[in-house]
Amino acid sequence: MVHLDAIVAAQFPAMPNEQRLDLLIEAIEAAIGGAGTLLMPAFSYSFTKGEPFDICNTPSAVGMVTERFRTQPGVHRTTDPIFSFACRGLLAQELCARPVKECFGAGSVFAALHRLNAQIVCLGCSLSRATFVHYVETAHGVDYRYNKIFSGTIISPDGHASQYSVVYHVRDLTRRSEADLRRLQKRLAHDGKSRTAEVGRSRIMAVTASDLFDTAWKMLDEDPASLIAEGANPESPPKRP
Repeated sequence: MVHLDAIVAAQFPAMPNEQRLDLLIEAIEAAIGGAGTLLMPAFSYSFTKGEPFDICNTPSAVGMVTERFRTQPGVHRTTDPIFSFACRGLLAQELCARPVKECFGAGSVFAALHRLNAQIVCLGCSLSRATFVHYVETAHGVDYRYNKIFSGTIISPDGHASQYSVVYHVRDLTRRSEADLRRLQKRLAHDGKSRTAEVGRSRIMAVTASDLFDTAWKMLDEDPASLIAEGANPESPPKRP
């Protein structure tokens, strides 16, 4: 699973922007190899905005690289109407066939990545984009998040519209509950669990899903607010919703 910033593509020689994005995606898939599977976030947040989720046509709301990847040949998309992924490779169809009832629950794609011990990669960005952490928080039962049901319409690849509901473990807005993963990133590096390398003017960081899960779980055991702003700066007041 790759989180990335489009600034990485700017390192390619002068060429049309779409070509740069394609070259970046090709380079990532070449590094993974033909026996692997690439996932990129294609989060749309559709149901949270009261909008229908069209699996094939609703654009990704999390960056131009992810949207470019989503629209390429052979790319499948998971059915989560809030946190979908674009996938291509050996396990893409299997991952996208999973019915999602809970965004970060035991039946989610995040749980599948944990079971498969996938590589979670941040390219040109920090660990702050690692949404996998919310899966850890859900499993741990943190007290600054709670379940909320969102309902709406999902439009399948064959154009069939159906009503659907999904559980999203949302954060408590009365607390400084926004993610702050700086302590987690330092802990992973200190424990030798994360790997980093320079890629031109950018940096790439990778950690296995199991190492990320286990380390974040231990930190929550030690300090229940260790992954949020409240734990990083306990004296700061909560942001207004």
